[in-house]
Amino acid sequence: MNTAFAIDLFRQTLTAPREAANRILALDLPRDWLWMALALMGVLNGIVYSLVMQVGDGPQEGAPEMMMPAALQSPLLFTTFLLGALILTVLTLTWVGRKMGGKGETRHILALVAWMQMLRLIVQLVLVVLMVALPLAGLILVVVASVWGMVILVIFVDRAHEFGNIFKAAGVIILGFLGMLVALSTVLSVFGPLVMGGA
Repeated sequence: MNTAFAIDLFRQTLTAPREAANRILALDLPRDWLWMALALMGVLNGIVYSLVMQVGDGPQEGAPEMMMPAALQSPLLFTTFLLGALILTVLTLTWVGRKMGGKGETRHILALVAWMQMLRLIVQLVLVVLMVALPLAGLILVVVASVWGMVILVIFVDRAHEFGNIFKAAGVIILGFLGMLVALSTVLSVFGPLVMGGA
């Protein structure tokens, strides 16, 4: 995957997500490589998160602390939490999708989620700049990226599981999200007090 291919795939993901999903799945990348790519995206997103925290301490001091739980204000803890959430996302979207009649495998969902995290990283980098130069434009970017990102995810899941039904794909995402909430809540209830006690 060279730079020209990545740029073209980025453009296609925004304008024609289903065709982009076809290209990503056609690459048939090794599963180990995809897990490494997902982990790398998690780490890089954690670094950008720390930059957002530093930028946010300027004109809106204290805002990040109100928006994020205290245990996740540490870039290291946030990155760890994000990596866990990404792994759960891949596993739940695969498992729930197959239970609902889908044909997607873990490596298919993994490839698409890893690519989406790369897009998220780019958006966050742009957001860091906008937070300094044009805060209102940054807010608009967050809203647009969140809405369109969800649309892309629905289409990606639909393509990976070959449903041919975006409503079914949306159902997989909702059920998967609920399952993740239960799992993450359990983990935080067990390890959260330990983290806070050791802080």
